[in-house]
Amino acid sequence: MSTKKTSDEINKIGILGGGQLAKMLAESCAGEDLSFISADVAGSCAFKVTKPFTKDLSLGENLDEFCELVDVVTFDSEHLGVEFANGIIKRELDVFPDYRFVQLSGDRFKEKTELNRLGISTAPFIKIDKNLNSDEISKLIINTLSSKNLSDSGIVIKTRHGGYDGKGQWVLKNGILDSEIKNLAIELSKLNSNPGLIIEGLINFGFECSIIASRSLNGEFITWPLIHNIHKDSILDISRCPINKETLNYADEKNAQKIVKTICEEHNYVGTICVELVCTDTGLIVNEIAPRVHNSGHLTIEGSVTSQFKNHINAIRGQELGPSDIIGSCAMINIVGYRPNDEALNYFEETKCVYFHWYNKEVRPKRKVGHITIVAENDLELESKIDHINMLLGIRN
Repeated sequence: MSTKKTSDEINKIGILGGGQLAKMLAESCAGEDLSFISADVAGSCAFKVTKPFTKDLSLGENLDEFCELVDVVTFDSEHLGVEFANGIIKRELDVFPDYRFVQLSGDRFKEKTELNRLGISTAPFIKIDKNLNSDEISKLIINTLSSKNLSDSGIVIKTRHGGYDGKGQWVLKNGILDSEIKNLAIELSKLNSNPGLIIEGLINFGFECSIIASRSLNGEFITWPLIHNIHKDSILDISRCPINKETLNYADEKNAQKIVKTICEEHNYVGTICVELVCTDTGLIVNEIAPRVHNSGHLTIEGSVTSQFKNHINAIRGQELGPSDIIGSCAMINIVGYRPNDEALNYFEETKCVYFHWYNKEVRPKRKVGHITIVAENDLELESKIDHINMLLGIRN
């Protein structure tokens, strides 16, 4: 896809969505002669660093107005990216990444089918036919568990669309009572026609990781080193980079780079992308793709020569990508559902190489409202700072 303007002419960036990702995209270009216009509801957290656009984009005249204000469009919300991309393209503007790929990656069944077509490993899976009623779903689940065709350990049922941070997922291990399955099947039958369901084999893995990459309009491609991710209650808790070489071997790092490059080149991807992976005894398996900047990559803001956010903007403008080297050892701790106490806030402000990011969002249970990045000279120093922050936060213990 060729952009409608040259890279030097792309100075006004439209963002569909005004959450923390939009906020950090704009902040990554602070001091540059660029402007950012984010479309979202009033009060969105990105509005402090972007020009807000709060009119209803589903109305043609409002979409016309938004498009007149910008040179290129990207998004921090996949839903908005898909919903309005067609209308934006018809108005002679590019939207990156390509909404057709975003649609593909937003359907777990289609995503895994495409990954397997490309020779990329995933958990074994089947889809649940949308015409099945609760009794038929219950029978399918019982037969799948008993046959162990997908896994010896159990299965995971997931909605095909939507769902994040553990939402829209049900883990069923061998030995679960048929009566429990029948009760669950009643709930699942309400979701089966829309958004639809798939069944995956439950994978035994050592740890979770992610690889983040950027690919530019001109085909330039870079990756950051693999990031080790630890989840708490199905929500990302802490990310660390680089991964200890005793934990991950050189072949896995190279394989991850090959996986994300294959995906990007096959679909002519433009922008920053994240591939979430699990490390098993037989190698890396793809869990899912995030066609945007990613939570685990927040540590690149201070922990890398160039952040995932800055290279996303460079990529969609057709500019040269910045180097992705990691600075020392770094980690990112998510702040979920609470505001840190004053002692912790004072520590963040006074301590060198500890960076506190607050998203100015209403605090609610299980909601990501900020993060902390720690950069250290070595793993020992990093571990010490993480332990101290954990102690200060208290709520994370």
